[in-house]
Amino acid sequence: MTLAHLFLLLGALTTPASRSFDATYVAIVEDIPAGLNRLEVWVPLPHDTTEQSIRDLKIRSSYPGEIRREKEFGNSYFYFSTDRPKPGKLEIRVSFTARRQEVLHSLLVPASYGDLLPEERARYLREEKLVTISPRIRDLARRITYGITTAEGKARAIYDYVVHTMTYDKTVPGWGNGDSERACDVAKGNCTDFHSLFLSLARSEGIPARFIIGFPLKPDTEGTVPGYHCWAEFYLPERGWVPVDASDVRLDPPPCAETLNYFIYPYAEGDGRAITPVAIRLEYKDRKPPAARDAGGASPKTGL
Repeated sequence: MTLAHLFLLLGALTTPASRSFDATYVAIVEDIPAGLNRLEVWVPLPHDTTEQSIRDLKIRSSYPGEIRREKEFGNSYFYFSTDRPKPGKLEIRVSFTARRQEVLHSLLVPASYGDLLPEERARYLREEKLVTISPRIRDLARRITYGITTAEGKARAIYDYVVHTMTYDKTVPGWGNGDSERACDVAKGNCTDFHSLFLSLARSEGIPARFIIGFPLKPDTEGTVPGYHCWAEFYLPERGWVPVDASDVRLDPPPCAETLNYFIYPYAEGDGRAITPVAIRLEYKDRKPPAARDAGGASPKTGL
């Protein structure tokens, strides 16, 4: 999936496609050191949204834990802590049934209250640790959107800038952290870097924007997805949240070693220090063939 696919205006289509499937998210902590006094692990969980429903969620873990929900965004996660853990590889499997619906531009509608609540607007306009609103970000955003008066027009101009300026590249060190300043410096990175820059530029222009992360399913009816994909959404009072194919997350209890810029991999700490490396994959199998779109349309891009 390339960024160029993400801002399609699908006004001619009236019925969104959907896809139902069984999936297993596999979270792997590759090497727990010997001799730890205490191990803590956080694993992200899928949840219901306007476009997707999650059912029959089951967790298989070597250690008992509990499902928690953080307060700021409502994201759910599985958490456990244990004393003197067994060293070596740890694998946690989260299985569920999902139904994902395509998002069509023509069907976007405003929220029932018309605009974001003040606290929501403030949340999606503020600066983050790596999603910065520095003087050079503000200046760049002003230059990109010069002469444009509408929020949608500004978002489109920012999107076009990211598409035409950034190069998908995972060879230059520092990629994948979602660092807007680095994106300005090197104009290279992965989807996390692309959309962090989009967020910074949009927020600089007073456009609420947020980060969404998940998995891109293949057209095959079953398979394995080895890594994540992310995209962003910006808010228009007359349309609601508009996807352009990006969420800082706060956990309770919070990690001791660092604040996470995004949360798709499992996160583990041993005696208060981050344990790496970690890995993920998504195993899936369609419950039925993906719903066909209108004649000539492509299969839906699907994420969780």
